[in-house]
Amino acid sequence: MHRNVLQQRVEMGTISTRSRWKKTIEDVDFDFPELSFDDLCFLFLGTYKIKLARTYVEEHLDQEGDYTVELDANTDNILRCTIQSRHSNAVKYKSWIQYSLSGDPIIAWYCTCPGGAVTIGACAHIVSIVWYLSYARHHHFEPSKGRRRIQQAIMERIVVGEDDDMDDKDQEEEDDDWH
Repeated sequence: MHRNVLQQRVEMGTISTRSRWKKTIEDVDFDFPELSFDDLCFLFLGTYKIKLARTYVEEHLDQEGDYTVELDANTDNILRCTIQSRHSNAVKYKSWIQYSLSGDPIIAWYCTCPGGAVTIGACAHIVSIVWYLSYARHHHFEPSKGRRRIQQAIMERIVVGEDDDMDDKDQEEEDDDWH
């Protein structure tokens, strides 16, 4: 079994310290290799996880529709993303990708999820990041309208819920004043 070299570097602390990472939104001063769909299928051993990538990406876009990426301040070719677990809202994974703008475009990857240290194939977190940065954003990716409507409805419900909580507190205060 091959040892994941990027995992070793992260675990040794040579690339994982917080102070060395600068946050960016995907397109700002940031080049990432463009890959074809066939390249992705070859790299990730088929289409299964590539088909899951859209959902992961849609869940990780910010309010402006951007994907937050952290770049290693000392190395031009390593990025890091924080990805929410699909199975638990309390769990977040860190994913690192080493890439090149010449030669092999994707050199190595590592994710802190249970399957993230594999060197043949990759976890869905890594696949979603690479799919978005190397393919989707070059092909005019738009989040699905259905997902956007669901997100808007949830946000509206949260705001209404907060308003209801405030109304309940105001009513309780009025009741207390009455007694």
